Amino acid sequence: MSTFEVKTQAEINALSLDTSAKGRAYFNDTNSSIVAWDGTAWRSWESDGGFATGSFPSNSYSALFDGANDYIDTNKKFDFLQQTCEFSFTCWVKFTDHTSTAANQFLLGNTNTGSQPGVMCWYDNRSAAKQLRVVVSPGADSANDIFVNVTSAITDNDWHHIAVTASGNGGTLKMYKDGSLIGSNSGLTTTTSTSYHNMQIGAVGGASPTNFLGGHLDEVAFFTRELTLSEIDDIRATPYSYINYTSLYRLENNANDESGINNGTNNGATFVAKATDSTNTPY
Repeated sequence: MSTFEVKTQAEINALSLDTSAKGRAYFNDTNSSIVAWDGTAWRSWESDGGFATGSFPSNSYSALFDGANDYIDTNKKFDFLQQTCEFSFTCWVKFTDHTSTAANQFLLGNTNTGSQPGVMCWYDNRSAAKQLRVVVSPGADSANDIFVNVTSAITDNDWHHIAVTASGNGGTLKMYKDGSLIGSNSGLTTTTSTSYHNMQIGAVGGASPTNFLGGHLDEVAFFTRELTLSEIDDIRATPYSYINYTSLYRLENNANDESGINNGTNNGATFVAKATDSTNTPY
């Protein structure tokens, strides 16, 4: 009877640097999964039988948005975010100028205004407050909009990891920065509406967006569940472990989804190579 060799997550991470490890498979004793190394990333199967893509120890590019008209259309509404209110999304962001008061800096969103259902995440830099904000809106009744607003959450032009999680109808919306919980609000409300725009990365506003991001984004991921703090830490830490995601836009010189399902369409964003400028990727 053949069995998988048992290794811890730390031992598996170390093998990511061994080019001869391609094709090896192990039982991950840390999270009870089976992992296989394809030469680029660990591909894993969870203990419940679900497929997941594991870790990506290399990162060569980030996407740069000019703040004027650049964005990526994911070509998918991601309407499960508001229809279930049980979701997470994570990304790395680096602003070109976090002190600018010219406009809001939108990281992502699938809605345009508070009167439409959907989710938006942005940096409100129009005043001295400098709030990092996220809203989950069921639609026309703005009284049911759930906001998390964190003043002075970002005070530099360095890379920061942002994670937003939601725990379901009536549950709690949380925002994390660099692995720490920085804000939360309860009372999420689901909706049966399907009148969403496609999810956009680096902008918000439907077919002709008017609100954009000035800066870099990298590793934008969406999940159909509430991530734990431990999972968020795993994503932040080398070699960046993404388990059971819905879509993952690594922005490795393209707008493709690592799941192969929801490839995006790039509208003007440029992909900056780490080999050219090491400051333009978060790791």
